[in-house]
This record gives sequence, structure tokens and C-alpha cells, in this order.
Amino acid sequence: MSINVVPTRVVKTHWEAMEEGASRTGRTPDRSTWRIARDVYVAETTEQARKEALEGVLARDFQEYFLPLFADRKLTSLAKADPDMPDSDLTAEYLMDNIWIVGIPDDVADQLRQLYQDVGGFGVLLAMGHEWEPREAWVNSMTLLAHEVMPKLADLS
Repeated sequence: MSINVVPTRVVKTHWEAMEEGASRTGRTPDRSTWRIARDVYVAETTEQARKEALEGVLARDFQEYFLPLFADRKLTSLAKADPDMPDSDLTAEYLMDNIWIVGIPDDVADQLRQLYQDVGGFGVLLAMGHEWEPREAWVNSMTLLAHEVMPKLADLS
């Protein structure tokens, strides 16, 4: 499983490590068993999706937990698409634009398809949940993901 807090460049290295480990043991890895976790938030408009992601528990959890934890452990480079970017640029807005999957159903489907293509395919998307507050917004997001986004990606399985 690949964790939700790293950009695609890091996720790709996870599969490379799987292939290397499998090769050493004479096994063939199966991409259909690879699970990739991502923070996914879907809304009816792009503006609404971005606002709710940045003003809600998703941004809060990263700003108050993940980013300080990474900084304390000297691991901020893991969350950077460009490892040379300054730590001060590692913000919720940056994460939303580079790691999280946020937007309207069509845009979210496009972002997930791009992730799939960039890493060479995977079996399962694990859409992360963050306390589901406000509950109605998160239920709506997951409903849109299930009913409007995932059918657009059926050809990937």
C-alpha cells in the first residue's frame, strides 16, 4: 500500500521497490494487488471543493499533524513533488494542487486517471477520510466519488 501523504514521484518508487523485492525472491508482483491511498474530495463546483478542502478537516489534519510531524522527523522532502523546493512552500494549497485529489467529478476522474497512468497502474484506490466533518459534505463527496467519478474509470480495472 502506498500512503496518501506523498506525491506521485514517491508513489512510483514504492512499485519499483515491490518489483525489486519480488525479483530477489523469484516472484512476479501483481499491480492489481497494489493499493494507493489518496485524499479525495469531490463537490459540485471546483470552488466549493477547494474551499471545503482548505477550510475543513483535510487541511487541518495536514497543517496541524502531518506537516509538523514531517518537519520534526526531517521528512518534508517526502511530501514534495520537487525535493528542492523550500519547506515554507509546503502548504495546504500546495498539497491540494500536487497530492490531494480535489475538484468536480470530471476533474477528479481526470486526476485519478493521470495518477493511474503516471504510476503504471494499480488495483485499488483507498480514499482517505478525515473525521467526516461536516458529515453531510463528506457523505456528498463520497457519493459523488462512487456514483459519478468511479464509473468514468471502469476501463482501468
